[in-house]
Parts: sequence; C-alpha cells; structure tokens
Amino acid sequence: MVSPEKDIATRAGLVKKTKILLINPPCLTDYPQPPLGLAMIASVLKNSSYEVKLLDLAVLGINNNDIASMATDFDVAGITAMTTSIHSALKLSYQLKVANPKLTIILGGPYVTLVPEETLKVGEQIDIVVRGEGEATIFELLSALENRLSLHSVFGISFRQQGQIIHNPERLSQVDMDSLPMPAYHLLPMDRYKPHPPRGRALPFAMMVTSRGCPYQCKFCAKPVFGSKYRAQSPDKMLTEIIYLQKYHGVKEIGFFDDIFVLDKERVMGLCRRLINEKIKLAWTCEARVNLVDLPLLRLMKAAGCYAVAYGIESASPEMLKALGKTITISQVEDAVRMTHQVGLQTIGYFMIGSPGETVETIQGIIGFAKKLKLDYAQFAITTCYPGTEFYKMYLETNKEVTWENFLRAEPDELLAPVFESEELNRSDLDAWARKAYQAFYVRPAYLLQRVARLKSLGEFLSLLKGILMLGKYLVLLQPIDKFKKGQG
Repeated sequence: MVSPEKDIATRAGLVKKTKILLINPPCLTDYPQPPLGLAMIASVLKNSSYEVKLLDLAVLGINNNDIASMATDFDVAGITAMTTSIHSALKLSYQLKVANPKLTIILGGPYVTLVPEETLKVGEQIDIVVRGEGEATIFELLSALENRLSLHSVFGISFRQQGQIIHNPERLSQVDMDSLPMPAYHLLPMDRYKPHPPRGRALPFAMMVTSRGCPYQCKFCAKPVFGSKYRAQSPDKMLTEIIYLQKYHGVKEIGFFDDIFVLDKERVMGLCRRLINEKIKLAWTCEARVNLVDLPLLRLMKAAGCYAVAYGIESASPEMLKALGKTITISQVEDAVRMTHQVGLQTIGYFMIGSPGETVETIQGIIGFAKKLKLDYAQFAITTCYPGTEFYKMYLETNKEVTWENFLRAEPDELLAPVFESEELNRSDLDAWARKAYQAFYVRPAYLLQRVARLKSLGEFLSLLKGILMLGKYLVLLQPIDKFKKGQG
C-alpha cells in the first residue's frame, strides 16, 4: 500500500528539477507591499537551479481563473497567507487543484503557521503547510517529494496521513541573515507597490526587512514565523541590497519594516556611516522601541537620510502598558519622542484600543497623550487576540466557543476576529472609539498648523495629502462616529 505522503509525490509526478509556481494571493489593501518572504524563497530556489515563477496577485490584476489555467505547467504551487489574504489563498488553492489535481499545493506564512490544524481541516485541497521560516524547509520538502520519501523526516511541516493531520516537530535551527541571498526583486512588479502614508516622500519606494526575531515578550504578539531569537544582516549586506535597489529599480526611499530595526545600535550606526561615507542619497524610515534610542543614534540616522521613526507606544496608562507586557514607561515614550523631534525627525505613534482592562478613561488618555506628544502621525488599532499570543489564551478562558476553523470558513465580509469586550466597551464601542481617536487627533487646527509648519519639500506635501485623503475615506465610508454610549463622547 502506498503511504499518503508518497501518494502526494506520485500524484504530482515530480522529477528533478521541480517546476514551482509561487503566489501571493489578492489581499484587501490600498497599499500593497512586495511579498519579501516569497521573494526570498524564490531566490534560494533559483540559486539551486529550480525553475520558479512568482506571481503577486495583490498588484497584477490577474484573476484566479487565469492563474488556474497555468496550473498544468507546474508541479508545485507555493502560496503565502496572511490574515488579510487567507480567504483568497484558500479559494485560489481550490481552483488550482481543480485545474490540476496532480499539483502539490503548499501553504506558508504567518497565518497558517499559527493555525496549521485548522487550515488543513478547512482547506482539503491543501497538501502541506510549512510552519515558520521556509528557506531550509522547502529544500528538504522538495527533496522528499522528488525522491518519493516519507514526509515524516521534514521538520516544520504539517500534512495528512490516513485521514489524520500530522504535525512534524518544529525546525529549531534559525536562518543566519547574512547567509541568505537577496530577495528576487527581479521577479516582482516593483513599480506597482504603494507606500502607506506617511511614508512615500520620495518615489520609487521599496521596503526591506533586515532582521528577524524579537526578544521582547509583548502579550499581543505571536512571532509565529521568526521567533524570539534576534538575527540581523550586517551593515555591508544591507548596503549591498540598497545599492542594488537604487541601481536596478531606481529606488529613492526605503521603509525598513524590521520588528525592531534599532535593537543593535552598532549595526544601525554602521549602516548610517556607510551611507554617509558613500554619499548615497536615500530617504528612509524605520520601526523602533522607545527604550532603544538616544540622541547620538538619532542624529546619525538623520544625517544618513532617515526622516521618520515609528514607535509602538500602545497606551498612555502605566497599568495598561504592564497588561500589554510592553516593558516601557511613559517617561521613556516622552523622552524618545522629544529626542526624535529634537534632531529633526518625524514621529509615528502606534496605539492599541481595547486591551484587557481598557476603559473609556484609558482610551481618552490615549487620545490626549497622542496630542500632548505632538506626534506627526498616529495610528489607532483595535486589539485583536491572535492564536499563539498570551492574549488569545486569556480570551479563551472566557470565550470557549471561538475557533479559528470557523474564522477560516467565514466569508471575507463576515470576518470578526476575536477582541476583548466588557460591559463598558463592546465591539461596536471599540470600533467607534477608534474612529473617534483618528478624528480627535487629526481633525483639529493645531495639528494642521503643526504639519504645515514642518513641511520641507513637495514630496512631504504630497505624502501629507495622500494621508488626508486616506483618513477622509476611512471616516466617511464607515459608520458615523457619533454613536457612543452616554458619557463616552
């Protein structure tokens, strides 16, 4: 009797070298960004002489039926899935399997890493889920498929066997960033991507991720793919990628979307010195923690072309920060924002509304704090309880009926990811308060005067204009923002 895992290989009719179709499915966003994880997989496969095609359906405008017609030309389809694209990924994988029943379909990415069991239950057309970092796993997996070997030896995957879902052990070894090739930018439509305001002062724009892993233990973060061990590219490696993007794609601005770009100060300062010494003209932004910046670092970043830093502030309440596991203080927030402004950099503040213990008063405190800090930009998000987080465990203690299998089965317009509700603040209240926060922060004369006074270029003006239009769309298309409980306005 042929084992189920060998049956997958037999159905695919795989022979070396496997022909691989990598797909980023459509997603609900007006500001699509390049799927760098998929581009990295494409790069490592091409370096090993695999035939690879990468399609980013988030920007190409190709419908699923046209993609399905390509299915017969490939042996394996690798699809990435995030929260915003999981439903598209499931629909696409079904159409691919109908078009080519022999096609081996592999799903990877942060979403399916969090819920591999539920994904395989809902997506019966999916053969394998790759959990976590995929660079090493994909080679072992393809080798097993090509040679009709058991899948049990491939760490970091989930699959079916005799009607049961099998989860192989985690892949414990983590990738060294300098050992990786550059993402396969040449396989992506780089001119189709749009920076999310306030980024985009200088176009063309590109994004880079130069480190993986975060050692901090915020209770709302799952870190499903890259884990807690911090690994980063060297300054020389970063500089090489920047020069490539400028030379071959005309890039003038880069957004560094590392979870904590400044965790290793010497690394960042090394990059800054190289940019300055090489006289490389580049506008860039990054993400940081308020407890990791100081004046010398910020001054050097500014001199090297950085124009904005985004901080995860989350709340104005020390008690709420403790509940979030942020391990930062209000004074650290104030100091970081003050120093960032002092050296001439813009600030972006990220805030969370609806965390455990949230009240009307703490939400009002968030809005007032954002104003007091005189942030250039603020984003207000409703706290969501994702699998793999401490918050999700807390949520399940009182909400046993929630299952992510049901979430996967829901239609996109029915999505209601779990949030913390209380007698004082239900889901509708939190949504209304998020809109209230945006209106209260942005729609005021003092803010408009502040922004106009800090404008220094046409690019800044255009970026500000895009942000205003985006905010207007957000406030107008959703429900009126005056629907609050008595006493909450």
